[in-house]
Amino acid sequence: MRQLALVLLFSVGVWALVFLAAWFADSADDSLGHGPLPSGITTINAYFLTLISGALGLVVGGAMIIGVRGSAYYARKYAWLAYVLVVFPLVVILLVPLERFGSGPFLGLPSLLVGVPGRMVIASSLGALLIGMTGLRMLFRAPADEGASAALTQRAVGGTGSRDVPGRFTGLAWRALSFMQEEAKRFEQSNMGTEHLLLGLLSDSRSQASRVVVELGVDPSSLKREVEGIIGRRGALLGSSASMTQRCQRVIERAVRISRNSGLRTVGTGHLLQALVESADDVASQLLASSGVSADRVAAAVRQMPAEAD
Repeated sequence: MRQLALVLLFSVGVWALVFLAAWFADSADDSLGHGPLPSGITTINAYFLTLISGALGLVVGGAMIIGVRGSAYYARKYAWLAYVLVVFPLVVILLVPLERFGSGPFLGLPSLLVGVPGRMVIASSLGALLIGMTGLRMLFRAPADEGASAALTQRAVGGTGSRDVPGRFTGLAWRALSFMQEEAKRFEQSNMGTEHLLLGLLSDSRSQASRVVVELGVDPSSLKREVEGIIGRRGALLGSSASMTQRCQRVIERAVRISRNSGLRTVGTGHLLQALVESADDVASQLLASSGVSADRVAAAVRQMPAEAD
């Protein structure tokens, strides 16, 4: 019931902001005036209307992403309800004919939803949701191959984030790489190594890597504490810029090859874990091996599990 109430709260909040922004845009449009008569609003007031309209547009776009995506994250069981209550009706409204001058609104809908200003608010909010769901990296990222992964040695993850890493990774794999960077920052270390990568792989219980570790009889929380103890004993290692160690780069390159050899188009957290275990010289790999997580067992578990979703 708590998840259901959360989805309903998100949906009501999004609709309230959509109506508020559409009403304000429609009112501002009326205030600015049309036709041969000059507008009675002053230049400074028109400028304030501009600022408020822009701010409301940003708020509505953000609310659409937070409301719908937040429902999927915090209330996965009822995530579909947010699309039924918010997204689907707004898409239908976009298909409704615009209100013509001198005629009533189509099907008795509120004028602010079928006028041009309100329609632009709805279209912009849906566009923000679409971009938020796909992500620019989904639109522009390169396919996973050895040539792309070889470029890892030329790239630094710091500065612009782990999305600089080329290759076609699943969403959870990108999340793990992002957490790898956050873990390095948490320990005040500029070099991101395999230990940070392992923490990133274990950060989300939904990831294939976390599920493989659990299936092999290892407690992720205990494993994370051991890794954190190893990292903590090294102390802070700050540099001029953040970057991945060569060993960590080689692990990611190996994961790309494992995915390609398996006939898959994307690199998942399971492939990253398998590549990490196969790197026998790394501390993270040795720690996994001491817990009974071997390369063969990881490879077998990954093959038995469904491929990680994009």
